[in-house]
Amino acid sequence: MATWIQDEISPSKRGWEEFYRNRWQYDKTVRSTHGNNCTGGCSWMVYVKDGIITWELQAIDYPLLESSVPPYEPRGCQRGISASWYVYS
Repeated sequence: MATWIQDEISPSKRGWEEFYRNRWQYDKTVRSTHGNNCTGGCSWMVYVKDGIITWELQAIDYPLLESSVPPYEPRGCQRGISASWYVYS
């Protein structure tokens, strides 16, 4: 049975995979906040490679207010997640 889907098993044809893996590599993680006209001051984990911000995640390690209240996680907004764009624009 012939199919139009063909598996590429040759390493020379799979260079895009290495590019994708490299996209998510980082040298260090820095805790930060996005202060561009923000009142929340939510904490972010910023991942840096060669001194350049590669990606960010909302920090989810805030202390509990009390044991009967579920955690307010994750904190952060759409403006915050795009803050690294302001650094390089």
